Amino acid sequence: HQQDDDDEHIKEIQTTIFSSTRSIFLTKSQDIIDQIDALLDVNDEQDETTDDNENTNIDPAALSMTRTTLKQRQTKIQNGFQSAASAKQLLNPDFFNEMPERRSILLGLTNGVLYHGKLQSIHIWQILQTILPELNESFVVEQEEDTCTSSSPWAAACPPKIIQRNIPQFILDAGNQFCDHQQMDLLNNNNGVCGNDNTIPIPTNIPDGYLGYHEMIPRDTSTDPLSTIFAEMDALMTLPESLNELEQQLSELNDETKKINQEIQSLWKQVGGPTQDRMGPNGELYGIQNECFSLIAGKYEYELCIFEQAYQRDVGGKKKTGTGLGSWRKMEIDESTGERIFRWEGGAKCWNGPQRSATAYVTCGAETKVLSADEPETCKYVMKMESHLACDDIYKRLNDL
Repeated sequence: HQQDDDDEHIKEIQTTIFSSTRSIFLTKSQDIIDQIDALLDVNDEQDETTDDNENTNIDPAALSMTRTTLKQRQTKIQNGFQSAASAKQLLNPDFFNEMPERRSILLGLTNGVLYHGKLQSIHIWQILQTILPELNESFVVEQEEDTCTSSSPWAAACPPKIIQRNIPQFILDAGNQFCDHQQMDLLNNNNGVCGNDNTIPIPTNIPDGYLGYHEMIPRDTSTDPLSTIFAEMDALMTLPESLNELEQQLSELNDETKKINQEIQSLWKQVGGPTQDRMGPNGELYGIQNECFSLIAGKYEYELCIFEQAYQRDVGGKKKTGTGLGSWRKMEIDESTGERIFRWEGGAKCWNGPQRSATAYVTCGAETKVLSADEPETCKYVMKMESHLACDDIYKRLNDL
């Protein structure tokens, strides 16, 4: 039933003085659009039967442009009616009458519309004509069948009446200027020019105010006196702008912090993290990280890559290829001997067996190299290596060095 309610509200709104010029525009502009459609249809028929050189005195492009402009203004008016109907449905008087303190909500909404809608002083004057009892009682709209002689719907409000209310003088001045413009429009017959048989001629251009409809123009903050009332609100509105700048700065600082943290994580990864467990004590694996060490044993070549993979392949095969013996798992230290133990786990699965793995036992030596490779258990490979990494204090103590 929401649509039915909106339709009823729209019909009610269209009968108010504030909306009368828009309602008249919809009716009159549609008449013109119908004329244009008829002319374009006739032109299409003539194109099929008339010699190309014969002048039909019809400019289809100009007519289409006029129709488009009128339809655009119709759409604006219809959208306005729809918004007004929604507002009327939302702002149910009973809601505010039940609790008088709720009127502060209505006052806030009103101020918000006046401010954020950038209404002009003349708009305030027009609104007062429709809501103040001493003004709208004399407001009668009579739309005669002869639209050529119908007066402006604002005629009853002109000149602005003096009432016992504290209406700012600049609002009354805006009303006087508006009434002067209305009088000029009436003298110049700008609200709608009629031709023979009370038909409205098709215009060659659509100026603002055509058929009595003026498009809403936002308040000029440099010239409209109403802006002085909202000066303090304008000052407050600079806060969100400043806040946006601060939020932008905060966002940039957060991005910079994220970048620095990523760099820190990358450096920690290189040296083994805060506890240095990845790189070993004192970061001893740092010097051989991502290096590979190979050994040929029989028909196979074994390749052990620190922090990467371990491989078994036929002699002469491409580096870092072959059967995977596992991914680097960790380094352990035998505290009794100082021996380092490198482990690779999770390699290629053996036929009816476990996943392959490789363990290298590293003793002290001048350079890092693989000394031997064996498979004491199915798919479990054991290598012996030498490296300066194992030449630590434990090795010195055990060898009386």
